[in-house]
Amino acid sequence: MKSMPPALLHASRYAWRSTLYAPHLALLGGFAALLVYWVGLIAPYNLFALKLKPLQDIAKLTRGQPLGQAGFVLTFAALSGLYYLQWRNCRPADPAPDERHKRAMWLALLTGLVVVNLSMLWLYPVGAADIFDNIMRGRIAAVYGGNPFYKIPSDYARDSFYRYIAWRYSPSAYGPLWELLSAGTSRLVGDNLLVNVLGFKLLGLLFYSGCIALVAGILNRRAPERALQGVCLFAWNPLVIYETAGNGHNDIVMVFFILLSLYALLSRRFTWAALALTAGALVKFIPILLLPVALVAGLRAQSTRQARWRFLPGALLACLVLVIAAYAPFWRGGDPLSIRRRETLFTASLPALVQAQLEKPLGQQASQQLAARAALLLTGFAVAAQTWRAWRKTDWLAPARAWARILLFYLLFTCLWFQSWYTLWPLALAAILPEGALSRTIVLLSYSAIWKTITFDFFLFRKDKPLPRLQREAILGPVTLGLTWLYMGYVLLRTQITGRVEKLIH
Repeated sequence: MKSMPPALLHASRYAWRSTLYAPHLALLGGFAALLVYWVGLIAPYNLFALKLKPLQDIAKLTRGQPLGQAGFVLTFAALSGLYYLQWRNCRPADPAPDERHKRAMWLALLTGLVVVNLSMLWLYPVGAADIFDNIMRGRIAAVYGGNPFYKIPSDYARDSFYRYIAWRYSPSAYGPLWELLSAGTSRLVGDNLLVNVLGFKLLGLLFYSGCIALVAGILNRRAPERALQGVCLFAWNPLVIYETAGNGHNDIVMVFFILLSLYALLSRRFTWAALALTAGALVKFIPILLLPVALVAGLRAQSTRQARWRFLPGALLACLVLVIAAYAPFWRGGDPLSIRRRETLFTASLPALVQAQLEKPLGQQASQQLAARAALLLTGFAVAAQTWRAWRKTDWLAPARAWARILLFYLLFTCLWFQSWYTLWPLALAAILPEGALSRTIVLLSYSAIWKTITFDFFLFRKDKPLPRLQREAILGPVTLGLTWLYMGYVLLRTQITGRVEKLIH
């Protein structure tokens, strides 16, 4: 009996797997993930079990409990493994599946996402108290008619929500668009604390759903074979679910506007792309780093020099009008962006490590200024380099690649105050990119960033006090980012070796 040709054997194997098992595997993966989320996070740390006590976090809840700490570690290890398997199940295959199979896969994937995220709404935000700070600042504007850029929470210490917040003596560190969203949510949900927590989490899930729609929309237009895989890469990432539905961080709102800008760029609506990035910067300032690439893409697309001269001033003017309109309800002069305060915040980063080393010989203020300004200068160089690179490239992925590299460089090398949820920013762009070193580096960063919380909360505290700052930063940054640094070094070394070999061959 003759053996089946390899190509036909591969096709038959895929057809058997895809028609019978792939959607079922996706549903099974969703059920398994829900079980892990429930056993490892929701059941022990839900809003009802903890009775909404103020300022609870995973460190306080598991300190002195090795089994609880091990459970938290194993939970994310299991979720990371299930995430990888789900992503593998969504990879494009040859031959392409039929439409019925595609619909079944989409239904299975999205059903799991809906169930898991709705369940995670009931998780107490054990990763950070930021959601309570956002609730309080929303109340400052909505309930008291105050200005969150100039008033601080301690001015409203009699408010029943006050004891839940961590940053009591600081004005808002976010942009006016976020404060408008916060105020609107506060007006909608009223004075009940549980309803406020759920309301702000649902606000995040609304933008999370928008991010999924944009990733799917972009890829369905440009690379439909990767649409399911791209959505899975972003939406099923355990860090995205944990930090959005679980902890209620607002980074997902900023990510939505970055993806909206990319969608506008690919639709050749370049002024709208710049406006979307500006809107994102009015939530958190980071998208302003991406604006030069968007403007360059718009300039390159113009057919004449006169059209270029019209486009650039028009786009910048539109962005300026949006900024003025957003700040108009809040502006009272001074420093509403808290720029000076940002220069003094260092943790779990390369600048934090450098600043801690320089603090003893130079003093606290001088070392902070030196580290912050060096980081700013290096960030500017990175933005300029990627903008120039995007100008020279003409493929549709050029802006996404440039943005991903800018955000990755910032997080790995120049971010002063690194937090694990920041890795959502480039991860949304990795979902658009094809498989490769850049996307793998970003996903690896999202994985290793989880270990910041584990390292800081479980190992750097002794008797409710952290290690001295110099020792802490010498451990925290390298543990959090070191794996990604090593992988980037490996990629660069391999690229150099491959390039030299190719030159020798040719």
